[in-house]
Amino acid sequence: MPRIDFYTKVADPQAFACRLAQTVFRKGERLLVWLADEGQLAGFSARLWSIADTQFVPHCRLDADEAPETPIWLTTRLPAELQHAVLLNLGPSLPEHPEHFGRILEIVGCDEASLATARERFRFYRSAAYEIEHHDMSHL
Repeated sequence: MPRIDFYTKVADPQAFACRLAQTVFRKGERLLVWLADEGQLAGFSARLWSIADTQFVPHCRLDADEAPETPIWLTTRLPAELQHAVLLNLGPSLPEHPEHFGRILEIVGCDEASLATARERFRFYRSAAYEIEHHDMSHL
């Protein structure tokens, strides 16, 4: 059963997502980043490559030849059979099989649309009896 981490009141969700991916990588965990479409995937990949001049966050597309050796995978679709340690959900909805992940990371911006989406996702996770952690990021 996955643990769900909600990071709320995030001023810049894309920048925070990159830092979160970097943190997961530094902890030695494998991360799957689910994005809404190809444009978001390309943009997020570019941001990961340019976090800082001296930092490296290795990543590739889920379907790339080098994926088995790469700790961070980017995708626009979640295969039904995939089991993975950590999912960073930047996708358009809830994962169809949340039980396939050890942890799911949800980033919530400050705008009303983000808050409304987060409330729906929170209700779903709570009704499924998943462990939920809340992290207030308003201090960043």
